Amino acid sequence: MPVIQEIQFVQFLEPKNILCRMQATCWQDAITELACLLHRNEGGFDLNEVVASCIRREEATSTVIAPRLALPHARVKGLDRVLVAIGTLDAGILFASPDHGLVQVVILILTPHEDPGLYLQVLAALTRNLGAPGAPDHLAEFVSSDEIYHAFVSNGAELPPYLKAQDLMERAPVTLLETDYLKDAIETFCTRKVMDITIIDEERDVRGVLSVEDILRHSLPGHLLWMHDLSPILRFEPFADLLKRDHDSKIADYMREEYVSAEPGMPAVQLAKLFINENVRQIVVRNQRRLAGIVDLHAFMAKLFWR
Repeated sequence: MPVIQEIQFVQFLEPKNILCRMQATCWQDAITELACLLHRNEGGFDLNEVVASCIRREEATSTVIAPRLALPHARVKGLDRVLVAIGTLDAGILFASPDHGLVQVVILILTPHEDPGLYLQVLAALTRNLGAPGAPDHLAEFVSSDEIYHAFVSNGAELPPYLKAQDLMERAPVTLLETDYLKDAIETFCTRKVMDITIIDEERDVRGVLSVEDILRHSLPGHLLWMHDLSPILRFEPFADLLKRDHDSKIADYMREEYVSAEPGMPAVQLAKLFINENVRQIVVRNQRRLAGIVDLHAFMAKLFWR
């Protein structure tokens, strides 16, 4: 069995690539400032391309992983190693998704394009070490790059040897209680723009899953699906009947108790196999029966393949 060499985050970091009290006043400038620092000190990449790639990704999906901490990143063609720059801001700035609040620590990560899992390993290490309440505040208080560098030396942030479900899952997914009503599910589908909702109880034990197709299936009973000509019901009468009951019908009556699940420690490559073999959009990650998170197919693909 091969020996897996331990890799620590500090191996990718140098004091010269750390900026205390950046000049940036917006998130785009913060990304540009750190990218310029890496380009000046390390080189090996197209500056404009990297900045544009990081901005596009941030606009599509927020990289704010904890209060006051953002991890913008890009996978760069031709890059042969991980490059990291860290910047702190006294006052903080809002990133593309302002709901996350002010960011005071920005960590820019550039990884080789051909290694899709490497960024996620770096992210997993940082999430475990900096995702705790108050950790970004502590970094923002330092006044020199050496202090920040030695903080990472001392905390020993270690990259996991391989990606697991817990490294890829959404830890705060959209959920509803089994005692909620059908109207709540319909509103959630429409306003949160999700296709699947994990249904839990008051203890956060997973009870089932409800998808958009489940609601359609209840709207069009099986005997109607056998009909070749549905013109007699062009006014969506079965849907109207369902809506008449949406304030009284419990989600428990519509959800599916069978769903695809995984443990937090399952290797990420095993998740890919489940997505293919089970033909699902979502995998529920559980600790025993307790909900730990979900892995969404769209997010899974984006994290592994999108630059």
